[in-house]
Amino acid sequence: MVSRRVLLVTIGALFLAASVPFGCTSAQVKSKEAYRKGLEPLTEEGYVTPTKPVDRHYIGYAWSRQFGPVETPGGQDIRVRKERSLDNMLQENAYRRGLALGGQTVVGQFDLLKVGSKGSSQSQLSGLEIIKPVSLAEIPFEPDVMYITEALRLNNFRIKEEKQNEFAAGFVSSEPAGGGGYSADPAGKGRFAAEGNGLVVGYKLHTIDMESYRKRESGSLPLELGKGFGLAEAGLYIKPSLARIDPGSGNSLPRDLLWACPRADAMSRDMIAAWLVDIRSTDPARKSLTIAFPAYPRVDDCQYYAGTIQSGIDPITDRLIRQRIQVTLLDAVLSDGLEPLSFFGRVSLVDESFKVRLVRPDDVEGGSL
Repeated sequence: MVSRRVLLVTIGALFLAASVPFGCTSAQVKSKEAYRKGLEPLTEEGYVTPTKPVDRHYIGYAWSRQFGPVETPGGQDIRVRKERSLDNMLQENAYRRGLALGGQTVVGQFDLLKVGSKGSSQSQLSGLEIIKPVSLAEIPFEPDVMYITEALRLNNFRIKEEKQNEFAAGFVSSEPAGGGGYSADPAGKGRFAAEGNGLVVGYKLHTIDMESYRKRESGSLPLELGKGFGLAEAGLYIKPSLARIDPGSGNSLPRDLLWACPRADAMSRDMIAAWLVDIRSTDPARKSLTIAFPAYPRVDDCQYYAGTIQSGIDPITDRLIRQRIQVTLLDAVLSDGLEPLSFFGRVSLVDESFKVRLVRPDDVEGGSL
């Protein structure tokens, strides 16, 4: 028979074990519930939600299911526009998500559990931005690749500065951490210290609707120095030439040239000879352009250029239309006197048109960054 003293000690131990973690467990449950409430509505709106703090919008970047935004060296800059969201529900859900990602307001701490209550500061909830490209046609869509076309960003948030190299992107506790701000569920690890104003809480992704994809290629056409030719279907006239600057004249090549590689662009003020490929349109509404390849000084691995020379949206068919060009100099040599010894290249044009479709979060393997 168990003695009365042993029974009392056992009951006391059980009571202590149940009561000590109660506050923490309760806070975690509430935090998880708040996290879930902030996450689900964003997903329903078509946003892929990151699981770690991000302060860049990455508009126009390709999206990898495993790695998230993929940076391409020398990638083109996409013009963006920002819209202020006036949707109170979206603001509150984004705010919850921002806190769940370990963010904090730039105006001070704010309890997660008070979001949406009458006492919450609406000024803190009003900094929600929707960032989009000026034109979807500027995004370099490729078949079967997802691209970031919209970012939901809390402008008045920042990523908390962490003293440790471990960070949980999970659930925020409603109790301030020892160093200020909010503590996180220690289950997740892996973020190094980072801080910056603005916190992205969701991305929208689009990809080419392959059923609508149309493509027309010109084939590889020869380029001969000083000889131009027209492409009637593309509405273009193309002519290669050589531009030289007399040494010591103090002059430089034209500043509006489109250099074939970043290194040549950086050296353009010191360039005294360049192979030029003029591309002129028969449509007066379109701008002409000139692609430049370094001739002297010569730059290795800078004899190839590929890019979009026209893009837009057909408002009648809702199709994105674009024209891309590839130019390769196969043999281009100057003499010591800067006279052309040999020149031969190839050029090809591709006309594309297609529609794009929204990628639902459920279609993204892994569902997040």
